[in-house]
Amino acid sequence: MFPLRSKEAVVQEFRIQSIQEATMRVIARKGMAAATVQEIADEAGVAKGTIYLYFRDRDELIEKTFDGAMNQLIARIDAVLDQDVPIDQKIRAVMAAKLGFFSENREFFRLYLTLRMPEGPAPRHRRQKQNCHPQYRVRAQHLAAQLKKAMERDEIREMDPYRLALFIIEGSTAVILERLTEDPSPADAADAEFIAGLVLDGIRKRS
Repeated sequence: MFPLRSKEAVVQEFRIQSIQEATMRVIARKGMAAATVQEIADEAGVAKGTIYLYFRDRDELIEKTFDGAMNQLIARIDAVLDQDVPIDQKIRAVMAAKLGFFSENREFFRLYLTLRMPEGPAPRHRRQKQNCHPQYRVRAQHLAAQLKKAMERDEIREMDPYRLALFIIEGSTAVILERLTEDPSPADAADAEFIAGLVLDGIRKRS
């Protein structure tokens, strides 16, 4: 049986989630460099001091918000990658999961983008890079491991699996970036198939 959580723990979890959701909304509107703790507190409907009960400073709040959202995306993609299906089905499912996540969480992408290409002074750049890069590398390594297994099963051509994983990740990210500026943008399924089809055409075994 799972241990029962106290009322205080439930309230704290809800409050932290509300603050992090407010953080994403403010950053989506103003950019990370311009988002202040006071604006985030106003957006969340709490006192500014409440935020400091749970987060040491603004940068920790942003980092924890990024971590929480990124973990949701990683869990969704990992579940697809760990399925026992051919590599073409995995790639299509990964693209569908990634595009679906960003369609459902459009505000998150502003945070994702600013942490990948941060605004502000050099110390903030270093801190954000330390936070983001390990997660990015783990994601790429997981995809690369699945691609390597597909090569060993003779499903796709031999090549550097890690660089192929980077190509797939960055190519799909570029399409997502474009989708955010389009009105309307193509259906999720159409762009997922476009990316997957392009990748698979390039890596299939040649007769």
